[in-house]
Amino acid sequence: MHASYPIWILLVFGFFFSCGKGPSETQDKNYIIHKLEIEDVPEPDLLRGNKLNLSVLLDPESILWTGKYLVVGESKTLDYYLHVIDPESETLIKTMGKDVFGPGEISTAYQLEKGKSVNEIWVYDHTQKLIALFDLESPDELYQKAFRQPQNMYLATDIRWFSDDKLICRLADGDDKYVLYDTLGNQLTTYGTWSQLIADPSLPPNVIKSVHQGRTSFNPAQKKYVLGGRFRDFIEILDLSSGEIISTRGPEHVIPAFVVDYSAGYPMAQFTDRSLSSYYMDIIAGDEYIYALYFGKSADLYYKNGELSKEIFVFDYDGKLVKTYTLDYSLVSLAVDEENRRFFGISSDEDPNVVVFDF
Repeated sequence: MHASYPIWILLVFGFFFSCGKGPSETQDKNYIIHKLEIEDVPEPDLLRGNKLNLSVLLDPESILWTGKYLVVGESKTLDYYLHVIDPESETLIKTMGKDVFGPGEISTAYQLEKGKSVNEIWVYDHTQKLIALFDLESPDELYQKAFRQPQNMYLATDIRWFSDDKLICRLADGDDKYVLYDTLGNQLTTYGTWSQLIADPSLPPNVIKSVHQGRTSFNPAQKKYVLGGRFRDFIEILDLSSGEIISTRGPEHVIPAFVVDYSAGYPMAQFTDRSLSSYYMDIIAGDEYIYALYFGKSADLYYKNGELSKEIFVFDYDGKLVKTYTLDYSLVSLAVDEENRRFFGISSDEDPNVVVFDF
């Protein structure tokens, strides 16, 4: 991520970014910018977590609550990527998701998504360019079926199901921000552009996209697709029914310092600040609210003492920050049980494990 200044610096951004003069600004009828300022952040409630002692976890990085099961995805494994856990008894139910490249096997479990029932999850395997469906109550350790990206959908990333025959994603290249595909790989609709985030026509779109990379989540019931920025503090809420995008920016309004580098043969954003800050580390589109795991500090803190996000920001679907929480454990990822008012997270300490918070 970090590089020294190349000789041919084209652009350097190291300034605080303001989104407009008022509390909100509309660029066009389908793209609405809201400003979030420090003084708009509510006083947090303190939550104390219960850290589980699941010895099977080696290097957990992702977590999902299905409504019945807690699923943890591993970053590095010996045999399996997925662990199915009962949070009530704090016990491991099973492991699955075999770690190789054979039939029914996966090579990553970074992105997990709910299936149609509480017994099913989808795993996006970007290495194999597929989305795999696992039945958590099946005795089989392999996935039951998978959708593999066709060639004309090769540039699609961060793929999630919109319906039985449509998928919503982002693209690895180009200015289109969010794209709806059918299962044959045909583009149906595009929503927004990356250039809406930095109004500079000299910047290649893929450079703007890499500066605004982050985690996403999808709410199927409300048809809301949500992006939380990793290196810039913003969230975007796409309403797939209307095509409207709400972009809430702040509370720090920082665009990270970067240069445009062509050493790879194509333009890339290279960040120039070795103490680069990270903001929204994870984001969950819930039934009623959006839950964002917020850091807002330099990554140096993580490398120094393992500390990452200890705050949760809660937004409504109009992009307004309505609630904040402070945690006594720092987390790398988040899951939410809205019905029973629980947060689940993966701790970022030397012995990472599942932490449960009641809210």
